[in-house]
Amino acid sequence: MYDYELLVIGAGPGGTPAALAAARFGKKVLLVDKRGEPGGECLFEGCIPSKILENAANRYAALKAAEGFHVELKSDPQIHWKEVLVEKEAIVRQRSQGALRQIEALPNLDFKEGMAMFVDEHTVDIEGERVTFEKAVVATGASAHLPPLSGDGVQKAWTNADVFKSETIPDEIAFIGAGAISCELVQMFAKLGTKCHILERGPRILRKVDEESALIVQNRMQDQGIDVLLDVTFGEIDGDVGGYVVNYTQNGEAKRLEVPYLLIATGRAPNVEGMGLEKAGVKYDRHGIATDASLQTSQPHIYAVGDCTTGPKFAHWATYEAGIAIHNLFAPSRHEIDESKLAWVLFSDPQIASAGYDEATAAAKGMEVESAAYRYAVDARAQIDHATEGILKFVMEKKSGRIVGIQAVGPEASSLSGEASLIVAKGMTAMDVMGTIHPHPTYTEAFGNLARELFFKKMAARSRRG
Repeated sequence: MYDYELLVIGAGPGGTPAALAAARFGKKVLLVDKRGEPGGECLFEGCIPSKILENAANRYAALKAAEGFHVELKSDPQIHWKEVLVEKEAIVRQRSQGALRQIEALPNLDFKEGMAMFVDEHTVDIEGERVTFEKAVVATGASAHLPPLSGDGVQKAWTNADVFKSETIPDEIAFIGAGAISCELVQMFAKLGTKCHILERGPRILRKVDEESALIVQNRMQDQGIDVLLDVTFGEIDGDVGGYVVNYTQNGEAKRLEVPYLLIATGRAPNVEGMGLEKAGVKYDRHGIATDASLQTSQPHIYAVGDCTTGPKFAHWATYEAGIAIHNLFAPSRHEIDESKLAWVLFSDPQIASAGYDEATAAAKGMEVESAAYRYAVDARAQIDHATEGILKFVMEKKSGRIVGIQAVGPEASSLSGEASLIVAKGMTAMDVMGTIHPHPTYTEAFGNLARELFFKKMAARSRRG
């Protein structure tokens, strides 16, 4: 007889929904987290803190830009950064406590603080206490990955977990890596008046993002005065807070950058080491825990979800996977994840939203696709907002006309992501989209406008052939 029908390790956006769902199905569940508070890194050091700080920076920047909308302010805007941090902490605590109340409301769901270490395939050790379980879900997330760069400054640099604790706005800061975390943060600090540098090994920022979308953000960064350094080869990185020296080579020329603050954001590493997974017979490597499409690991009774696996690393994807894992653990039928429906948002400036596949990904999967874009330069809402940079792009399967991907780049791309996700998930065509009515003047009109452009282009082509 096992102590628990289900053990869930990790109380982030994958583990907490999994534990709650199983408990609501009547299972006896143990949820374990080393932090002792539900929420995970997304809540405490990731997406929620960054959006709170970004929100304050955007409002500050909007006030500074008010003259462009014929608004005169009596004095220069001021931002009280410590008060922003206090609000950030309050919102984070409110959300964590809300999740804890949901957990405590279920008598068959226990929550323990501590590190869960596998002893064997049905036993864990939690801070010296042995607990047995029938089935398990591993949802331990991921942490900042420091690259193998040389110099004593690498280990002393900030990661995303540190930047949200700073009580002062840096006068100057350099970011190593031009992925999602760096790109969001560098623009936030630039709006607050910080002199910013971003250094990237590759030829452009956001290498995993649709190239056209990424270059729109890259150009905006440069317009904002951000020093964008590409095709960089890193040398020694030395120093500490207050005085870092980044040595690098660019275009064959040795260069040196001295900055008081340095943040390294070169990727995420799954939290899989030191858990004793090998004792449970669960296969993993440095990329994460190996799972099949049903999220089952190499042990049939142990599943894994979220950032600790080899799959996509988004909070909402972890929650989606949690539902599939619990269904497969306790229901007679089997469900599988479907990455073709994945949607995400990058809160850059302008924002990027994506649903389904971009052109490069679709082509890599052997699909014959074509794309079409609507440019916000002709859009009424964008003209009103002085935000004409950006596009809405459909990626369509040539044979069926089905929209398999949508990318949106613009000031409210995040608000368009829901419609984009639904269009892709339902396999709609441009004709289907054209049949919907979008209020005027809004950014959502772009969906209907692009669909009509495609319809009339198709009709014109038929007319020429006829």
